[in-house]
Amino acid sequence: MNFRLNLITLALASFSGAAMANYGLANANLEKVDTTKWECKRCEPVNGYQGSVGVGGGAVITNDNHAANRFGGNEDGGVGELNADVRYNAESGYNASILTDRLGTGNGSANVSVGKAGVANAEFNYRTLTTWQEDNAFSQYVANGSELVNTGSLVQQDLKLERERYGFAFDVGGELWETYANFQREDKTGTKSRSVAGLSATNIVAPVDSTTDRWEAGAKLTGQNWFTGVSYIYSQYDNNLATSLTLDNNAYALANDPSNEAYQVVLNGAYSLNRTHFAGRVVSGKMTQDDDTLKIGGIAGFDGEVRTLDANFRVASSVTNRLRLTASYDHSDRDNRSTVLQGDAITVDGLSGDVEGVKLYDTTRNTYKVGASYRIASGYRLDGGYDRKDVERTEQDREKTNEDTLWARLRVTSLDNWDFGLKAGYSNRDGSKYDANRGTSEEDNALLRRYYLADRERVETELRITHTPIDTLSIDFTGRYAEDDYSESEIGLTEAKDYGYDLGLNWAATEHLNLHAFGGQQWIESAQAGSTVMNGTANWFADVEDEFIHAGLGFSYAGLMADKLVIGGDYLYADSTSDTVVSQGISVPYDDYYATSHSINFYGDYAFSEKMSARLDYMYERYQDSDYAEVGVSAVPGLTTLGYWGHNYNAHMVMVSFKYAL
Repeated sequence: MNFRLNLITLALASFSGAAMANYGLANANLEKVDTTKWECKRCEPVNGYQGSVGVGGGAVITNDNHAANRFGGNEDGGVGELNADVRYNAESGYNASILTDRLGTGNGSANVSVGKAGVANAEFNYRTLTTWQEDNAFSQYVANGSELVNTGSLVQQDLKLERERYGFAFDVGGELWETYANFQREDKTGTKSRSVAGLSATNIVAPVDSTTDRWEAGAKLTGQNWFTGVSYIYSQYDNNLATSLTLDNNAYALANDPSNEAYQVVLNGAYSLNRTHFAGRVVSGKMTQDDDTLKIGGIAGFDGEVRTLDANFRVASSVTNRLRLTASYDHSDRDNRSTVLQGDAITVDGLSGDVEGVKLYDTTRNTYKVGASYRIASGYRLDGGYDRKDVERTEQDREKTNEDTLWARLRVTSLDNWDFGLKAGYSNRDGSKYDANRGTSEEDNALLRRYYLADRERVETELRITHTPIDTLSIDFTGRYAEDDYSESEIGLTEAKDYGYDLGLNWAATEHLNLHAFGGQQWIESAQAGSTVMNGTANWFADVEDEFIHAGLGFSYAGLMADKLVIGGDYLYADSTSDTVVSQGISVPYDDYYATSHSINFYGDYAFSEKMSARLDYMYERYQDSDYAEVGVSAVPGLTTLGYWGHNYNAHMVMVSFKYAL
């Protein structure tokens, strides 16, 4: 079963502590204060039209369409776009707006809204998203409808996905109530890399054509110190392709993603009692898959059904002017009620020969959190907490895991021009007996431990510093370190480290010149152990070191040509490398695996008048990557690939745009 629906994420309404004392503006004594200058002239609504409309055109020059991922989905050739931010306010209180961003390009959007706040509002939206993976994939197999055709020779093909999203939303309400509904559809088309069953390790370029619909409707009630709401969410995924692709009269060559649907009913609310605040939410849902499945491994029919129940409850209380306490409970249950309709419910592992049953996974999670925030003195605050996560799984190698976490954070803001934050934490995960030696286990070695089920100890820390030595200069630094120890794992992941830093600087050097720079590095190191012998002890070891670097700088200068011209530029560098060394008597390093990018953007913005301006942009990208795992189409006997996917290109983009202010 392959669910392509994303679980609906429902955000709990935020809440915070009440004021410690009556220091609010509403309680101030204003008898002897002249408040006439407090009026915000800019906040007055302007009736009529306001905003701007802009059009742009240009060209992209590249020999690799992967550059479109940097240039907003624009491929080699001409480019055109529409940018608009137009708003209309009527004296009656009704308003309308049109907002477009790069509309007409591969990554453009548009939004139209109309209504009156607190009465009724309607909104319509549209967006396109384009992602290029490769325009130089080679395969002798070409999809034609529901059939894979063997052309007998290599054919150059694209790996590209295009998403088109559009929908609407509206709400109607009064002072204490609101009802709302929204709809969104996403059409996804293009191609992606797939592997074909029945052939010896053969990769193909497979078509993609699907539609996902999402509906939501609900109502809210609001009181003086409470609110409650209920909503219904429905989502449906439809694969517009045939159930499978046929190759050489094999109807089961490639199974396409099955259509499926899901719904959720949500009930949430919050209540405030003096300085204590309560909030909660309950979500009940079901996901189903009724599409036919292929007769693979003896299974000819499948009826998928998963029921979900999520609930959480949170409370926060300002006990004193210095102390605030919080507590929360989260529950998540995934109940798999799927059934096998036809065929045998067992298969045989091709490597171990073990019998494997069709497994229906159930998962239940319970998370408990308590925390406290204490103001030691003015500018000194100490936070801390304890988290507990209990997970229970069925049909897996470990039925229960328990994870305990302790954390503390110190915040210091009392020093002039300095802001410090230091956080540290420790967590430990253990659980029930690890049972990887069952006849139905998927593991080929009883000593193997999956990293998300294995015992683990983690220590982590983070330091944040903000410094403003002068009013026009701001410096930000973040450093972090985390280490995982899988001391009980003989085979599998045994150790992992993740550490790095980020540094940023912004300087208003003069009235007209602004400078900014940033950079950072991240290192991820892991150690693994494995065995070439069935159920044997570790006899080979692997060390993996991943490094990521990003850096950039830029400037903007306003004040040229009688303050009519603004120029600016940005440079961005990004690099990622991975080094793997496998030791089995001797150490063997893997070949290159990296990606490097240099990108530049220069621009000039000239104002002909208060209402009309023109802008010229030049963008450049230098990109290289390499993957040692890539080999020629038939370089390895028994393996058919899509060829080398490495990128090595220079790409240029020039855009000229005109903007008119209403």
